[in-house]
Amino acid sequence: MDSKKSASPPPAILRAGSILKIIAARGGPVSATELAKMIGVPRSSTVNICVALGEIGLLRETERGFALGYSLGELGQAFFSTSTPVTNFTEFCQRTGPLPLTVQLGTLDEKDVVYLARQDGQEMISIASRTGGRLPANCTALGKAMMSALDPKHMVRMLEAWEEPFVSRTPKSIKTRTQLVEDVDRSRARGFAIDDEETTEGILCVAVPLPSLGGASELYAVSASMPKFSAKPQRIESTANLLKKMAQDLG
Repeated sequence: MDSKKSASPPPAILRAGSILKIIAARGGPVSATELAKMIGVPRSSTVNICVALGEIGLLRETERGFALGYSLGELGQAFFSTSTPVTNFTEFCQRTGPLPLTVQLGTLDEKDVVYLARQDGQEMISIASRTGGRLPANCTALGKAMMSALDPKHMVRMLEAWEEPFVSRTPKSIKTRTQLVEDVDRSRARGFAIDDEETTEGILCVAVPLPSLGGASELYAVSASMPKFSAKPQRIESTANLLKKMAQDLG
């Protein structure tokens, strides 16, 4: 039986999830009044949910409002330590030793890339992503690499649910369905995806998809980032080849 179709989740659970996501996105405490406005329920109901989350350690109350609880860190650590792609990525980096570029592992969650692991390279650069963070899939090489692993018809159906214009991070970010499909088609043809200053100005990122580890519903990819000024065609190609070997090992 498909649990998604057999029952509707209790509204309080959905609101609790929304509260956690809002506070995580804010990066600091949020008042009960503001949370109530954002999730569209009375303040008293919002407080009750926050107090319940606090009792199990998922939230904590501060002078400035509700903040994420310490138990979330324990749960996150448990997830990362038991995730096969993450453990494979970590072991690969340990075996290989220092890499020239910063490499990352990500997965696709609806419209976003979720960053699961990161290994900083010898060439230190400032990039927008962080482990556990999210970025719009249309802006990232990781997102486009994972979409290139999908059947083209399936990808088009998936994108039909995305509202245009897409979320953008820089003036170069892809904002329309047509542009994204064309870019993903190019990624599929050449075997790797490129984020050319679409997430962060001055940074170019290359990514390749991993062989599916959890079926079609679980997509993964690895990426490497470099300064735009050093992203010559030969370096992009050699980086893509390195990532392909890495993907084969992880898969």
